Amino acid sequence: MIYLEEWFNFESEYSCSLSRAIEALKSCTLHLPVVNGAHAEMKDIKHAVGSAIDVMQAMGASVCSLLPKVESTSSFASQLSEVVAQERELMHQSRDLLSTVAALHVKQCSLRGQFLQLKGGPRFAQP
Repeated sequence: MIYLEEWFNFESEYSCSLSRAIEALKSCTLHLPVVNGAHAEMKDIKHAVGSAIDVMQAMGASVCSLLPKVESTSSFASQLSEVVAQERELMHQSRDLLSTVAALHVKQCSLRGQFLQLKGGPRFAQP
């Protein structure tokens, strides 16, 4: 459960970072005039593309720093999946065993009743 809680923290942090990166890239590229034969200063285009590259490099560094955590989390998620599969199988076995126990209990009660009737004779046959 601890790893799932940690994943929740990473997930929100990752989502927030990704949203910010998308917004930064949008703002960099939306400043470029690309329709109706528009012209732009080379300096402005260079600045916009440079900003986009800086954002992408920052994202790359962030992804590289999170990669070991993601690999570790992936390993734990895989182990958790195996445990869940084992628990599911054990739950099915438990259900089957409980059904068997219930059937044996009914049979035991029936046999006890028959035994008491045979042992007690006619006394138990009358109300």
